[in-house]
Amino acid sequence: MFSKLKIDFRYLLLLSFILFSTACTDDETKEEIEPQQESISLKIMPLGNSITQGGEVNPSYRYELWKMLVDAGVKFEFVGSMDTNWYRNAPNTEQGADVASPVMGQTYKGQTFTNKHEGHWGWNTSDMLNGYEKPTQYKRDKGKLSDWLKGYTPDVVLMHLGTNDMIHAKTTDGTVKRIEQIIGQLRADNENVAILLAKITPIPAEFANVDSTQHFVSLLPALATRLTTQKSPIIVVDINSGYNPATLTYDALHPNTEGEKFIAKRWYDAIRANEETLYNLAAQRHRRETGQ
Repeated sequence: MFSKLKIDFRYLLLLSFILFSTACTDDETKEEIEPQQESISLKIMPLGNSITQGGEVNPSYRYELWKMLVDAGVKFEFVGSMDTNWYRNAPNTEQGADVASPVMGQTYKGQTFTNKHEGHWGWNTSDMLNGYEKPTQYKRDKGKLSDWLKGYTPDVVLMHLGTNDMIHAKTTDGTVKRIEQIIGQLRADNENVAILLAKITPIPAEFANVDSTQHFVSLLPALATRLTTQKSPIIVVDINSGYNPATLTYDALHPNTEGEKFIAKRWYDAIRANEETLYNLAAQRHRRETGQ
C-alpha cells in the first residue's frame, strides 16, 4: 500500500512539473509572438494608381483612412517613395504635373499627415514591375517597385491594382500573373508582409469592358487562397460591392469625397479585423531589423 502511494506521488509530481514547464513555454512563446502593440508601429504602404494617388482637389482615400486609424488609436505610419498628388489638367503640361496634396501637413489629434504612398497615376501592373523604358513628363521616370522598396519595408500593403490594365485591355490572366509577381517582390523585401488585396472599384463601360473587369475581380479570391501563407497572409478586401461610380466619383472613375470615405472604410475594417495578426507580423520584422 505504501509502495503504491509512493509511486502515485511521484507520478503526480512528474505530471505537475510537465504542466508547469509547458505553461512557462507557452507564456514565453506568446510573449515572443505577441509583443506589446504599443512598441510597434505598423508600416502601411498604399499601392496603386490614380485612385490611390489622388489629385489636386481630392486627396484620395488615404486621408480619410488616416483619420479613422488615428481615431482608433492604431499606431502606424504610411510609407512610400511618393508624397505628391497629380494634377492632370495642370496648365502648360503634357498631361499633368505633380502637386502637393490639398491636405499635406494637416494635423489631427496631435498627428501630422505626411501623404506617403505608392500611388502612381496612369500606371498598370507591368509599369509597377518594370518602370518606363522611355519616360515622358506624364509617364515620368519614378523607378519601379524593386527600387522603391530599397527605401522602406512595409508590414501591410493596401494593394488596389488592375484598373489601368483593364482600361488598356490587358488580359485578366496576365494581370493576375503580374500581381503574383508583385506579391513575390514584396515578400522578397519582407517575408512577413501582409497583403490586403482589393477587389477594385467598378469601371464603367466608357472606360473598360465591364465583363472583363468583373472577371478579373472574380479571380482574386482564388489567387489569395493559393498564395497566402501563415508568414505572409493575403486578405481580400471587397471595395467593389456597393461602390456606385454614379454617386461616389467625380468623373465616373476617380472617387469624390464620399467615394474616398467608402474606400477608406473598407480598408479600415480589414485592418481592424486583422489587427492582432498584423502587429504580430510587424513585430517579427522589427526583431529582424533590431536584432532582438
